[in-house]
Amino acid sequence: MDGSISQESAVSAFSTAIVARSCSLFLDSGPKTRAPATDLPTEILLRIFHLVYAENISLQRESFYSDIVCEDWTHEEPLSPTLFPFAIAAVCSRWCDVAATVPEFWTRMTVTVDKNPTDISAIRACLRWSRSLPLDITVTRSVIDHDIPDEVEHQRAQNVRALLRPHLNRIRRLHISVLHSATLPFLFTNLDGPAKLLQSLKLASAIDDGDSTRTRPSHGFLVAPVLDTLDISGRCFQDGLLQKPAQTALMSKITSVNISRYRPSGANAEGLSVWQTLGTLSQFPVLDDLTLCDVHFDTNGKKKTLAGATFSLSRLQTLAFEKLDNSHILNIVFALLITTRLSSTIITDCRVNSLGCICFTDYLTFENMDVSKNFVNVLRHWNGSSLTLDNCAGVDDGFFDVIARPFKSTSEDECYIAPRMTKLRLLNCDRFTAPALKRFIQARVRAASAPQWGFLNPQATESDEEDMLTMNTKAIGWLDVRGRGPVIPEADAAWLSEHVGMFSWDALQPDGKRCVVEYYSTKVVVK
Repeated sequence: MDGSISQESAVSAFSTAIVARSCSLFLDSGPKTRAPATDLPTEILLRIFHLVYAENISLQRESFYSDIVCEDWTHEEPLSPTLFPFAIAAVCSRWCDVAATVPEFWTRMTVTVDKNPTDISAIRACLRWSRSLPLDITVTRSVIDHDIPDEVEHQRAQNVRALLRPHLNRIRRLHISVLHSATLPFLFTNLDGPAKLLQSLKLASAIDDGDSTRTRPSHGFLVAPVLDTLDISGRCFQDGLLQKPAQTALMSKITSVNISRYRPSGANAEGLSVWQTLGTLSQFPVLDDLTLCDVHFDTNGKKKTLAGATFSLSRLQTLAFEKLDNSHILNIVFALLITTRLSSTIITDCRVNSLGCICFTDYLTFENMDVSKNFVNVLRHWNGSSLTLDNCAGVDDGFFDVIARPFKSTSEDECYIAPRMTKLRLLNCDRFTAPALKRFIQARVRAASAPQWGFLNPQATESDEEDMLTMNTKAIGWLDVRGRGPVIPEADAAWLSEHVGMFSWDALQPDGKRCVVEYYSTKVVVK
């Protein structure tokens, strides 16, 4: 059996140990066998614990807006069986007592709210042992089953919030990931501030239950002056932020927003208004990272044109769309950002029937997409340098044949698709052949070496670097093929290694073997 599946989480083991210890105060079962490690001197145990603690932290800036460096927890799965300090505190009562004397150990907390919830006594102990230090808190579930509702989850989460409320002013990160959207707190009232240290807030659910029947309190705002990262469900966004400038004004330092899971039920149910959503997001003056995931937007409401839009997302640097069901939404956002210079755009598993001109973005990624014609349409006027295609069924020999040919050719000039692209990464694309890819690379090499007339880039500005002022075709200098993919003949591998500056191939075959060409090598190895 896979140990990673069967192993109990450290948080669960710790909760069980705390409960058992409380019971032992009333039920003495007599002397117990003690392992030698439990009898180590306290000084030795503390030294060991501090070494483990040091492996779990790193030096980070106190906040996005601060130059002060402080210790911060490195990422680890909240339900890991080795999560510090819960794993060591669950070993025995003495280890727990020794660890409890160091407040820094207890500034990271994980609380579960499913059918085997973290016991209240364990939560209280962590809050008490952390003294007055800043807290990173995760409220989550051990198991999420979309087919089995949890009618008690909401009450368990309320109990946890009641314990956390007096400590809100020292919470630095609060991440809540539950099954039902109805379990999530109302952004205004259940978390009312001030939350002076709060830097990261996540309110996510696996299921959107639709309109909530709960009574919504009508007072209170979340005061979060240094909040940097906001990851919330569409339901929370609608309830707490949409068209609420008084609330967004209290979150003026937000740089990253992720809106997810908004699927209203019913034949006549409306999605989130795309215009109200974009207008609300524009009220975050330093927003540079935006993700929209599995959100149903309203396209049948009050019509509005881009010319009438009075907002801007000009500071945006990174943009991601995932599981959106309407390509019209993507076109609206791209049209709004037509003058914006993005660093990265990722489009994943979106239902795209038609996709027009994309705004300028240097790094462009398509994941789990099957829209070969749309790839060509988008890439035709794309001015970026790096393209990643991951698990895209439309990437076949025909695709490479199309983009290998100039889409505009006269006696004086030839215009190629994605002229500034120099990096190409193909992940889990197994419908093309190595010769077709080679023909595309050959075409780019020829185009880059031929005389070019310096076609002006319509999206360039006077402040751009020289290579951005024109749309002259560049050769591919970096090629990486990984995951599911085709075999590559030795001759093609040798040619690509010679003509592409950085070239590697690691393609998984249906029989489980891998066809590999390492960087700076011409030899094809089957592993």
